[in-house]
Amino acid sequence: SYDNYPSIFNLPNEILFIIIKKLNIADVIHSLVDVNERFVQLLFDPFYIQNLNITLMTIKSFYYRTFSIHEQVLSNICENILPNIHDQVKKLTIEEHSIERILTYNNAQLYSLSLVNFEEEILYQYITDYSVLRDLCTHQITHLNVDIQSDEIQTLLSKTSSNIFTMILSLCQRLIKLNFCQVFSYRNLFIPICKLPETCFTYSSLIELKINVATINDCLRLLNRRFDSLSKLTINVREIKYERKQINNETKLPKLKYFSLTSFDMIHDYDKYIIPLLHRMINLEELVLFLTVIRTDSSFIDGIELYDQ
Repeated sequence: SYDNYPSIFNLPNEILFIIIKKLNIADVIHSLVDVNERFVQLLFDPFYIQNLNITLMTIKSFYYRTFSIHEQVLSNICENILPNIHDQVKKLTIEEHSIERILTYNNAQLYSLSLVNFEEEILYQYITDYSVLRDLCTHQITHLNVDIQSDEIQTLLSKTSSNIFTMILSLCQRLIKLNFCQVFSYRNLFIPICKLPETCFTYSSLIELKINVATINDCLRLLNRRFDSLSKLTINVREIKYERKQINNETKLPKLKYFSLTSFDMIHDYDKYIIPLLHRMINLEELVLFLTVIRTDSSFIDGIELYDQ
């Protein structure tokens, strides 16, 4: 008899729930939903299924990873699982090959959406033409994470990504938090900020922004727009160097409480760009700088200089 040996079925629900939460939810639902009634109750617990990740990262190399789940698993979830839970899902993570099948159902409580491993052109088409996604972004989504696919270690994305960013700002009228290209730390993808819309509902609602931009001028263009409620900005800049086109770097940013700036580029213009930028943040509470600064007039930058300057 197997009754004398430890079994997963002998574990209390609390322990089983902890184990299940450590696993990929798509695999768990596909594999365990038909085991017994007890597992069904655990899997369909509202606290578990409200955060639904329909992706599975497979590491081919450090920089090349896939996120699609097996077709059979996806079919089972779409045909047998989603019809029963779609109205309870609050957070959803999807990739480009499954987006249309997953968003078929009415996700009435959905407020957080993560779009993972999308090619630039494909994501642009969805943002432009796919009415289901556009309606969600316009009327429901308050938290949005966007990850764009690339096989390169570091790359400057095309104008398409800039257009996607601009469309998101114009479309997502309830957006509070936006993560654009900072979803995975191993990807260093930077976008050029070409032209932002002059008026937009998002400017008055966006509180937190994470983004990678091409140049310091792109950073300044962002901050010179009317992000009236922006209090937390995490920005990675590809290049911080002399720009012929001068962008306003004087207007105060009284709402900004947290600012994080990272750049792996050698910076010769710290005093020209960074110090004036920090001057604008008159109510800043937390500052993170990860910079390589080249200076000829002093050997280091310490806390006293940051405070005084």
